[in-house]
Amino acid sequence: MSFASDIRRFSVKTEAAHNKIVRAATIELFSGVIKSTPVDTGRAKGAWATSVGSPTNDAPDRLGEAASIAEVVAITPPGAGQETYLANNLPYIERLENGSSTQAPAGMVTINMDRVSKIVAAAIEKNRV
Repeated sequence: MSFASDIRRFSVKTEAAHNKIVRAATIELFSGVIKSTPVDTGRAKGAWATSVGSPTNDAPDRLGEAASIAEVVAITPPGAGQETYLANNLPYIERLENGSSTQAPAGMVTINMDRVSKIVAAAIEKNRV
């Protein structure tokens, strides 16, 4: 084996690990936010919309989390390099994030950002090449 082929293998392995971590972290974060969204009618959970490239202005008219999470999995790119967004355009979503619901007094986004940051740090350590 040559030094050049060793470098190529290292590069491929590093890129694959990076892509896997980015996709898994995105899906974990977005799914966690959706699952943490307080439930009254289920509309707030269903209104989360995933997009790539720019945030969407859509507010899907669906109830519950299943379709929103399925959309996260379907739309999240296979690897790094593209910006993926999760948006909820309901007029009261910011109030929910700021603790207006006793079901989620700490909100949904902030607590999941903290949680997933720890998961990503562990994944990076685990996938060191």
